Amino acid sequence: MANGLLGMEFGSSRLKIAEVRDHKLVKFFAADMPDNIIRNGEVVSMDGLSDFLKDVLKEQKFTAKKVCLAVPDADTIIRRLQFPLMTEAQLKVNLPFEFHDFITGEKDDYLFDYAMIGIESDESGKDTGMDLLGVAVSKQKMLDYQTMLRRIGLKLVEAAPASLAIGCLLNRLVPESRNRDFAVLDLGYHSSDILMFSDGVYDTKRTYEIGCETMAQRIAEQMNCDIHIASLHLKQNKDGVLDSEAVSDISGEIAVNVMRAVNYYTYEKRDNSLEVLYVTGGGAWIEPLVKQISDTVPLKVVLLSSLKNAAVSDEEALISGSAACGICFYGE
Repeated sequence: MANGLLGMEFGSSRLKIAEVRDHKLVKFFAADMPDNIIRNGEVVSMDGLSDFLKDVLKEQKFTAKKVCLAVPDADTIIRRLQFPLMTEAQLKVNLPFEFHDFITGEKDDYLFDYAMIGIESDESGKDTGMDLLGVAVSKQKMLDYQTMLRRIGLKLVEAAPASLAIGCLLNRLVPESRNRDFAVLDLGYHSSDILMFSDGVYDTKRTYEIGCETMAQRIAEQMNCDIHIASLHLKQNKDGVLDSEAVSDISGEIAVNVMRAVNYYTYEKRDNSLEVLYVTGGGAWIEPLVKQISDTVPLKVVLLSSLKNAAVSDEEALISGSAACGICFYGE
């Protein structure tokens, strides 16, 4: 890592870039994405993204050229899988069939990869099966990202789903989490994502289509203003907007959704040891929202920004760019 890595995340509304050198975050930057580049959480112009990214890298003086990409979860399929014991060659043949009901088109249109979690044994100690995490992603989508980065002199060296990247960051910040159950709440602009980890490994995810945008929209209706102006009021707590009915109502709705997701998971996984909910994402800056969640959810609520250490000491990076930071530590 002597030459540095650029961790990148193209979120639903913002670009996040983290530069890591010698296993330490040295620079972080986030910027709103122009509407003509990303729409409804999807990149609609790779050329536009390339030009925008080139300008940001130059203006902010990022120097690393190797990119680790936190691929949006919407572009990937993640599955926790169990296989009978088999060779690596056999696994590569069989893995695509586990995604048959989840992909569109032919399996040859996708890239498949996996991470081994553990080997299962019978009572005699004989190895009988494998527990692993499988991922599928469109070949064309990854080629588009690779081409876009190459166009501005960057090289894609690592890629993984954003949810797995966030898990890697937690393992870096809280080493004991590698062997514990925990949950992560990503309070995004368009949605709120609850990620569940079992023994430190990604298990499942629940998404609710309600986020900071919903809150801003409600404020815009009450103030009779544009949603972008309402978003600024929300970020700056202008005119005491954080004490408004709109913020209170949406905070309550998000908190109840998180509580339901946690309760359902703990009911389905009776042997879980879930105790902590880590909170990240732009909504983590909204104090009434975090307080409502803490008062509603039966878990200890911890802001990622409170976990800063020698590797990642930038609070904004921990809240706004957890996936961009985490992908740089992927596989460590």
